[in-house]
Order: sequence, then structure tokens, then C-alpha cells
Amino acid sequence: MNRDIICGLDIGASNVRVLIANSDQNVLGFGQAPTKGFSKSVVSNLGLLSDAIETSVMKAEEMAKVKVRKVITNVSGVHIRTFQSRGSVHISDRPSEITKDDIKRCIESAKVIAMSLDREAVHLVPVRFFIDDKMEINDPLGLFGSKLDVDLNIITSLVTVLQNITKAINLAGYEADELIVSGAGTGLAIFKEEELMNGAVLIDVGKEITEASLFIDGKILDSFTFPFGGDDLTQALQDNLKIMFDEAEDMKIKYGLVTKSEITNLLSPMVEAVLEDIHKKLEPFLKNKKSLPHVSVVGGVAKMDGFIEAIEKVFKMPVNIGSLKSEGKINDITFACSLGLMKHGVKKLIAATRPNASMPGPIGFAGRFITKIKSVISEYF
Repeated sequence: MNRDIICGLDIGASNVRVLIANSDQNVLGFGQAPTKGFSKSVVSNLGLLSDAIETSVMKAEEMAKVKVRKVITNVSGVHIRTFQSRGSVHISDRPSEITKDDIKRCIESAKVIAMSLDREAVHLVPVRFFIDDKMEINDPLGLFGSKLDVDLNIITSLVTVLQNITKAINLAGYEADELIVSGAGTGLAIFKEEELMNGAVLIDVGKEITEASLFIDGKILDSFTFPFGGDDLTQALQDNLKIMFDEAEDMKIKYGLVTKSEITNLLSPMVEAVLEDIHKKLEPFLKNKKSLPHVSVVGGVAKMDGFIEAIEKVFKMPVNIGSLKSEGKINDITFACSLGLMKHGVKKLIAATRPNASMPGPIGFAGRFITKIKSVISEYF
């Protein structure tokens, strides 16, 4: 990126949204354009998507009066999968101080064991470490031991999906500096740092898919994707009531889930079934928490009357509609992901200035994968 300029590029189902800021997180410009050539979170037409990306970035550049070279963008979809793996390294015959290199070797050993050739790690999340098979610890740096083990969550994407998104960005005239899952970006814009540390759940009900992201200790722990979106509810109304799609969309928002109507009777069972599936996936995380996590919902369906109450009924805990935790030019919740992507970029800049920080240098698509292990590990250490 240009010095001290960070660009968050959110490629969504409906719109491509861009936000440009400086290293102080002051928003300089933003822009958006209708998404084309992108369906079910995968590229369907490179030319159309690259045009949409170029249009949205240029709008933000014009407002910010700066030129962007690199962007931080998002990846999402049902192809996102999390694998659990354990890595182990021998440090020395006699107990020695555990260094950053030891931790990196340990994490990399877990990654190598679990990864298949058609997948690439997007986030490597150390869940817990073990020293000499006995001591369980969150951060082993500086402690003494002879052997180090790690339980690792590896959030992955199909390589082809990452390649196609990166190529669309390149065709638009920009370079993909990093790709992270959408929920990791949105969470940085929605939650306070304290909430991310203590435990938080983000449910993003999009147009085509629903994503649930878990956060603990200030970082994303896991991400789940469900093949359900707001359009599924609209389509159900259209099919049952024999009306136009736009009319069904208006009725969905107008009547929601609280009125005693034919519309509510049609939508409620669908919503409840999806929420039960989501809760089933999240239940182990919720049960292991000593205190209730912060649960926030974003997406167009969140505005539907009664939807938040339906989640609270299933989850049996308070749920909030997500709002941006920022000040300045932007207060539109639809820019949450691009704002969070920018914040992620700022965290990387700050980490790069720390002594002994291990951060990747300027990289392209191939180089990004080669140095990904360094980039992701440095997010946590």
C-alpha cells in the first residue's frame, strides 16, 4: 500500500464497498458499486467483477484524493472450512526458553499435518499450547520447556476461490495484500476490543449466505457458513403468494415475524430452522463461556421485525443489532466489513513497527501464500 494508506475492499453479494483510511484510522474516502460477476461468494465472471472493483475503488480514491495500490479484501462462502490439528516440536534435551521461532515452528508443524493441496489457510488460530505434555498455557513465549505442542484451528478456503478473487483485483489494477474471512473484518468494526477479548459472536445474515463468527482473546476463533440468506425468505414468499420478487422483499420487511399473518406463518418456520442449526454449531462455544458472550447480528434480515427476538428465543440470551464502533465520515452499517478490513490493515502496520516483529514484505499472489504463515502468526504473537 502507499505509505500510511490502507484500503479495505468488501466484495459482497449485492455491492462492492471500499473504504480508504490513514494509519490513524481517519476515513479519507469510501465508495461502492453494484456487484457483478460474483455469485454465492465465488467469481462467476472475471471481467464484470474487476469492473465493479475498479469502479468502487476509484470512487473512494476520488473522495480521498489518494491513489491506492494494494487492498485488503474478504473471502466467504460455504467453501470456508475449519480444521483442528495438533503440532509438536522438540526444543532441547534440557529445558530452554521458548522463543518466537519455536512457536512458529510448532504452529507450522500443525499446519503441514492438516492441510490438503486444494486448500489454503486464511487464519491460523492457536487455541492452546502445552509445555512438556503437562502445562496448558495460552502464551508460551519466554517460558521454559523441552517440548512444545499446540492445538490449532485452521480456517481455510479453496485455493481456486482465492486465486479468482485475487485475479479479479489484479485485472482492476490493484494488488491483493491479504485476504481474510468476512466475519473477521466485520467483527473489528462491530465489537469493542474488550468484547473481542471476553468473547463475542457475530451473525451476518447476508443476501445469499449466513456467517457466524466466534471471537475470543481478541482474535477470531472459528467461522461457520450456512447456505441461507435473505433472498431465500423473499423467494419463499414469491413462490407461495405468486407475486413479484421486489414486492415479496417489501412484504418481508414490512410484516416480519411478529404480525399474525400468512407471511409470518410462511417465514417463521424457515427462520427458526436456520437459527436452530446456527445455535447447534455455536453451542459448544457458548457453554464453555463463564459469562455470556456479546452476540450481535448484522445484515438486511436483521432489520426484519421480530428477527432479533427470534434469535433470543433460540439462543436464550440477549442479542443486539450490530452498529459501527467508529467516528468520522462513515456511519453506514453496510460498510462494516470494509471498515473492519481497514482496521485489520492498521493492526498489521502497528505490528510491523514493533521490535522483532515478523511481518511479510511486499508480496503478490504467489508470495502471499509462501509467506502466509508469517503473516498469520504475527497476528497473534
